[in-house]
Amino acid sequence: MKKSINIKYLFFAFLTFTFLLGNEVLAIEPFKEEPPSDLPLDAIPTEVEVLQPVEEVIKKDTKLVIERIHPEEAKIDETIEVTLKITNYSPEKVKFFVSEFHKPGLDYPDQIEIKTRQYQGLKVPYYLWEKSLEPGEETEIKYHLKSKGLGMILFSPALVSDEYGNAFESSPTTLKITCRANKRCDPGENYIFCPEDCQTGSVDGVCDGAADDRCDPDCLKDADPDCQKARGVPKYFYIIISAVSVIVILAVILVLRFLKKR
Repeated sequence: MKKSINIKYLFFAFLTFTFLLGNEVLAIEPFKEEPPSDLPLDAIPTEVEVLQPVEEVIKKDTKLVIERIHPEEAKIDETIEVTLKITNYSPEKVKFFVSEFHKPGLDYPDQIEIKTRQYQGLKVPYYLWEKSLEPGEETEIKYHLKSKGLGMILFSPALVSDEYGNAFESSPTTLKITCRANKRCDPGENYIFCPEDCQTGSVDGVCDGAADDRCDPDCLKDADPDCQKARGVPKYFYIIISAVSVIVILAVILVLRFLKKR
């Protein structure tokens, strides 16, 4: 009877020990990689995100040609239509993006989403279109603008970038903005961009240098040939004086020699 009780106690003790040992095993923390031995004591460990490898873009040679079309001259406050013509000379279909930067001093009245790009501390607005073309196909993108003032506007090239990383650009273009004639030279107008209202030699902030017998007050000294005429001293005056002086000196020398021989 005592042996039976001892066996029960031993079996119960074995189960208890196994249970406690199992809990201790489960409580052991999983293995962690030890930090490097040369790591500074004040260093704070951080989790490093493992980046997935980026799929490599297949490189293909394509040929897209873009051209900007607009009038060479327009009036102030006139709505100007600009056309971007893109042609695909590649042997396959190509997807691409077209971007056109906005010029300061111009209004863009179209209801097109305007994006901005950070460039050297400045936010540069621009248009962006997504297109695709079949081989030999062409497309046109149109938008409008208005000028707030007179002058010559220089457009930087329009850009095209395709799905294969190729980039293309148009040639830069210029647009001359002239005035609306009203028979008077208003402030901001001048002979260059408003010849209908502003005559040559006018006080318009521009030295035209035209030969009109009027000294242009906007010119620097000797920049306008008419200013010298206005002073009453033609350019050839000094040439005549020099020639006469030489003739007189030669005549005096000849006379003195003649008198010496006599």
